[in-house]
Amino acid sequence: MTEKLRDLLHDRAADVDFPTPDLDVLVRAGDRRVRRRRGAVLGGSLAALAVAAALVAPVLTDDGSPDAASGRDAVTLPLDIVSWADGSVLHAGPAELDLGVTIRAFVQTTVGYVVVDADGRVLSLVDGETTEVGSIESGRPRLVGDHDSALVGWVDSSGERPTFVVLDQAADKVALEDSSATEAGMGDLADESDPAYFYAIDGETAYWRDQRGAVAVSVVTGEVDVIDADARNGFDLIDVQDGVLAFYGAQGVEVGETRASARPLRDVLDGNVLESNGVLSPLATMFAPDSEQVRVVGRNGTPLAPSLPTSYFFSTVYEWADDETVRVIALEADDPSADLFSCSILTSGCTLLIDGAGAEGELQLPTGETLGG
Repeated sequence: MTEKLRDLLHDRAADVDFPTPDLDVLVRAGDRRVRRRRGAVLGGSLAALAVAAALVAPVLTDDGSPDAASGRDAVTLPLDIVSWADGSVLHAGPAELDLGVTIRAFVQTTVGYVVVDADGRVLSLVDGETTEVGSIESGRPRLVGDHDSALVGWVDSSGERPTFVVLDQAADKVALEDSSATEAGMGDLADESDPAYFYAIDGETAYWRDQRGAVAVSVVTGEVDVIDADARNGFDLIDVQDGVLAFYGAQGVEVGETRASARPLRDVLDGNVLESNGVLSPLATMFAPDSEQVRVVGRNGTPLAPSLPTSYFFSTVYEWADDETVRVIALEADDPSADLFSCSILTSGCTLLIDGAGAEGELQLPTGETLGG
């Protein structure tokens, strides 16, 4: 996800001077109910859920300022539920927690949440405790995780050469650090010519690009398998789920257990342009391309199009809730805020979860990357 959405949010923020009235928290539970949240502004905040969100006060230091990464947080956020960030506040289902720092990117795991703040600190949030566990480039952070795993990965560029880091939240320790096939001067952005780029984590296997090409690394044993020696940048491998890989090749998105066996998906197009990004379903039976109108394509080529109201000019899948349900972010032309939907692949029906979202720079989704500029 994120490329088209990131560019779109950035363009909207640059071109339009949005007002900043108080935030209306709109809850959809049958009929829509409206609650006014004091002290919040529209520029960059997400609104509510299908249930009313409980407001939780941040942990404070002795001088009254928020105490981030202190291990003294008072709230355990629920897991396996819709989540988003609004400035310094992390929302998860009916709960929310102010971390006291601007959230630039985050992911959700089977154990907790991992967050990057504006200073590039990587923070692990488990059972209400926040711990600083590493660092990352603050300008364009990237975390990778797997909803079915406690592992989260990133590239640490603070040393002489880039280091791939994998955190095991369940064990509360760094499980893997590897700089054996990187060198000084390698970048960490997808479009650079020779990046040290973390593609994905699937179960207990990490996938990244170093000077050997695209590799699969066992977090448990450290064993390395070169899966694509010709991988040149961060676009070659799109996603990995359940041992199935989505590559970007000469015929667009190609899916298979290996590079050699991967076959192109039919009709994964945005107009006449091949789409180069997207997310596989948990069982890798379907692929949701990073398109401007929400779509899902079966590996057998069957197109599936969840139904959103026609007022939305932009919509895209940002994550899979399970193998039959996607979560979608959507934008209306006359509204600077974003809405979040849950869409069923079986019925094509969509349910509004969150009505009202923020401008780029404040709203973050659990994709591991920063939305907007």
